[in-house]
Amino acid sequence: MSDRRLVVAEDLFRLKFVSDPQMSPDHQYVVFAVKTIDATKNKYWTHLWRVNADGFSPEARQFTGGEVSDGSPRWNYDDTDRRLAFLRTRDKRTQVWLIGADGGEALPLTRLEEGSLGCLSWSPDNSRLAFTFARTPEEWTQAARQEREKSGASNPPRVHARLQYRLDGFGFLGERRHVWTVEADSGEATSITDGDYDDDGPVWAPDGKHLAFLSNRCDDPDDRPYEHDLWIVPAEGGEPRRIPTPPGYKAGLAWSPDGKFIAYLGAETREDPWTPKNDGVWVVPANSDAPARNLTAALDRTVGNVAISDTREAFGGAGAPVWAADSLSLYCTISDRGAAHLYNVTLEANLTALTSGSTDVSSFSADRSTTRLALALGHALDPGEIHIWSHGETHPLTHLNRAWLDTVQLSEPEEVWLPVSDDLNVQLWIMRPPDFEPARQYPLLLSVHGGPHAQYGHCFFHQFQMHAAEGYVVCYLNPRGSMGREEQFAACIKGDWGNLDYADVMAAADYCATLPEVDAARMSISGGSYGGYMTNWVVGHTDRFRCAITDRSVVNMHSMAGTSDYPFRADGYWKGNMWDNPQPLLDQSPLSHVKNCATPLLIIHSDGDLRCPIGQADELYATLKRLKREVEYVRYPTETSHGLSRTGPPDLRLDRLRRYSAWFAKYLKE
Repeated sequence: MSDRRLVVAEDLFRLKFVSDPQMSPDHQYVVFAVKTIDATKNKYWTHLWRVNADGFSPEARQFTGGEVSDGSPRWNYDDTDRRLAFLRTRDKRTQVWLIGADGGEALPLTRLEEGSLGCLSWSPDNSRLAFTFARTPEEWTQAARQEREKSGASNPPRVHARLQYRLDGFGFLGERRHVWTVEADSGEATSITDGDYDDDGPVWAPDGKHLAFLSNRCDDPDDRPYEHDLWIVPAEGGEPRRIPTPPGYKAGLAWSPDGKFIAYLGAETREDPWTPKNDGVWVVPANSDAPARNLTAALDRTVGNVAISDTREAFGGAGAPVWAADSLSLYCTISDRGAAHLYNVTLEANLTALTSGSTDVSSFSADRSTTRLALALGHALDPGEIHIWSHGETHPLTHLNRAWLDTVQLSEPEEVWLPVSDDLNVQLWIMRPPDFEPARQYPLLLSVHGGPHAQYGHCFFHQFQMHAAEGYVVCYLNPRGSMGREEQFAACIKGDWGNLDYADVMAAADYCATLPEVDAARMSISGGSYGGYMTNWVVGHTDRFRCAITDRSVVNMHSMAGTSDYPFRADGYWKGNMWDNPQPLLDQSPLSHVKNCATPLLIIHSDGDLRCPIGQADELYATLKRLKREVEYVRYPTETSHGLSRTGPPDLRLDRLRRYSAWFAKYLKE
């Protein structure tokens, strides 16, 4: 019998979440962000920490503090005057700050109006920093809101003239986002780009005379979002020059050290953003008309980390590729069958995996020589720590979660490849209770991930560990439609949810029912977003499960088409449209089949969800109540969004976990 305790919901408040490791150019230090939850104030704080990169010096130490959220640490390039720039958010205001390499007092550099800052980077000569900034409209600043509250005045109406006018987790879009620079000594900030466009991802040319950035400057960016282009603008401002590249979504710019190439992440496409494409690492000459090339196309895997976890943002992310010092290759992360690995790819498109096994690399950086890389790396039994990669080997630098890990029993997932046809296997994992007794039978929780074009993977999942500790066998899977495999594996369900993917989900249920430790009469299904869609679809097509939970789900494709923050394109990913051809959308809607639902269903949704708006849950709940079905509706307030389970207010995340546990216990416990 282990002397360690079982995982509980409140352990969410005891974890430290590490991200964004930044190796100093001289490879002495790694600075990274650590996010924690302050249970007494119901807040998240994020601070910068520093650790020696040699791996033999004392443990990591906290570098910044206070009731703030610090992130995006970026080293300058001056070995004699080493400084860090970072973004600090305090009282909902974000500015650029500076701090010395050895710590000390951090000082604000910018004093911009209220708005959104991002994409921070130093100029090669250390004199300036580039970033993106979008002002908050004056009538929606905190000061204006507070003034209205004092006077009793109402909030003004919002006036929109764009198709895409809001974004989940952000809210209503206001002024356009542009590229700015700030003098590192004086703090004088200047807008480098302007116009009725959003500009993103600025990176400096090695000579410091130009900046490259991404922008969609076609005449209707909302209707043709795939027309992202790469632009170069003088560092002092002026008319930008377009670099020809194939149409498609782009991110993660990186200028080669020799100045000859610009790399980016993306895919060639003219389809809407719902259509799955495996992103690649592309390179394009900075000063010639030679075409861009996809260096990772032959691998048929997506660049970046697309694994879903509840201990970070929706996906680990892609970041930007990192050029080797000789400008002959790049480093990137690539998702592959539940894992996310560090890779090197040469300009001749030769790919080499630098990590292996059941690992989850979510972000990384390199020193000046690119012989050492700092990784944020985790796995199913570790929420993630900072590691160093050098000369083919990876070693941990931090152990911030070790004290907690030493106190709890965890369930190690068993990976299974389930045959669903003669030539196709589907990946799933089985987690058993930590105190598992082979002679017993346990209820089963089957979970379907969101997306659907994402993946479950080899990353830590607090909620699954909690449910295993409560005495359940937990199964989670990557049905057809998931990313992390061949592009066709994801694309085969385009516009046809509830067919091939449903078959895979039910195949997983069939498999689990045959396991001797599973009580086939006590099985449930749950999922969020697309996983909620599939839950709704399943309970409308089978009474196999004793209970179900649908979270932030899709219910009615017809109403979703015009109310999501990404309005559907007519006859795009989905056939049909809202106005004169609604039937294809209705056919794909779980609402059209909900009359067959006989499964007790818990509906969880957020008033502030702009991706799958609250009306989706309203329609499902009203229908089931009219049909006299067993249903309960938990509706979280407007301060929550589609990402409640990952980034919502801490007390409401805890409430959500407890409601899951109570619903499962009500129907599945003997």
